Amino acid sequence: MAYSMTGIGRASGEMKEPPIKFDVEIKSYNHRFLEISIKTPNSLIPFEDEIRRSVQKRVSRGHVVVIVQQDRDILPCKVEVDRPLLDAYLKLVEELKKKYKISGAVDINALLAIPGLVKFSQVPTDSKDLFRAFKPILDKSLNNFLTMKKKEGENIANEIRKSVDKIEDNIHNIEALIPERNEFYQKHLLDLVKGHTANLDKERFYQELLYTVDRTDVTEECKRLFSHLLLFRDASDNDSHPGRRLNFLLQEMQREANTLSVKANYFDISKAVVQIKEEIEKIREQVQNIE
Repeated sequence: MAYSMTGIGRASGEMKEPPIKFDVEIKSYNHRFLEISIKTPNSLIPFEDEIRRSVQKRVSRGHVVVIVQQDRDILPCKVEVDRPLLDAYLKLVEELKKKYKISGAVDINALLAIPGLVKFSQVPTDSKDLFRAFKPILDKSLNNFLTMKKKEGENIANEIRKSVDKIEDNIHNIEALIPERNEFYQKHLLDLVKGHTANLDKERFYQELLYTVDRTDVTEECKRLFSHLLLFRDASDNDSHPGRRLNFLLQEMQREANTLSVKANYFDISKAVVQIKEEIEKIREQVQNIE
């Protein structure tokens, strides 16, 4: 089953401890080889190789971009109060009130504004636990990504099948036209020598006729084209990643079509060959989108 080289998949999920929400987007573009770009928050940077390997296991070609976002830039923090500092501050306040006979209560906002009184520290989190919680979200996004690639691949494969069928029909047409073409050249040669039959070297005449038929015989090219179409259908239907194989077979089909074009030497056959080349070109454009 062919997969499109382009696609997009998204997934979101949240880990419970610490409570962080992740959003994952995977998208791909046409590329001759497999190229993976990853953009993650700092918390997942140590696991970029793991993310890359997850993609490599299921994608063989294309430029794949993995974007991971989390709903906060820092992990949840623990808040602590520097109690010795607070005690010293309150003691100083009491001394000042007593010495200078100042009344009034201490404002809580003034306390919180004391530099260094409130300290924030990051809650220690096991990075492996973090990645284990994140992995199912990555896998879901990857599955959605591949589902779209498969659907697009099926659409491309259907269009390719139509072109392959048209090529096959035109090859059958060419085979059917060969006897007509040979009869045409026989009659053409006879018309050329009409009036000169008395001096006609019949042996030489039939040698020229056979030479013309042999020089314009396209039987082998038709057989090879049929063989390429058979292999093309097999690769398209059964290979999981047939892109490179299909490209190679297209080159072989183009070569046979070019030889047919040279040998045709008959309008109806030339017309069928042109239609074959048009369908090959359509297939080539479609195959560029197949992984």
